[in-house]
Amino acid sequence: MTRPFSALQELGDSTRLRVFLAILGIRKNVSQIVSELELAQPQVSYHLRKLKDAGLAVEEKDGRWVWYQANWGAGDRNLRDLIELMARWAGDAGALEGGGPATTAEHPKKRDSDMEDFLL
Repeated sequence: MTRPFSALQELGDSTRLRVFLAILGIRKNVSQIVSELELAQPQVSYHLRKLKDAGLAVEEKDGRWVWYQANWGAGDRNLRDLIELMARWAGDAGALEGGGPATTAEHPKKRDSDMEDFLL
């Protein structure tokens, strides 16, 4: 199975789709996603791993924090197109924080104060 088809299969799980939509906007850590979606930490970690394995998400380690975001820089053009399509759909449906990106050039940027916002 090619990667885009695998990605579509992973998004077929409703909880995984919710987790994916949560990381389409700004980057987040597991604690933020747990709080936002009111899911258990092991459940969120499991779904993030599945999304990462499918190429839909990337993680970035920053000290003791691990940040997750949609894989806007996916090497596979079809996978990038799928992520952009999902972002447009979620933005139109109002499912993204800040409305979501409209084009690749507008994909969300990291904010240095993400963790500070979460802790306050």
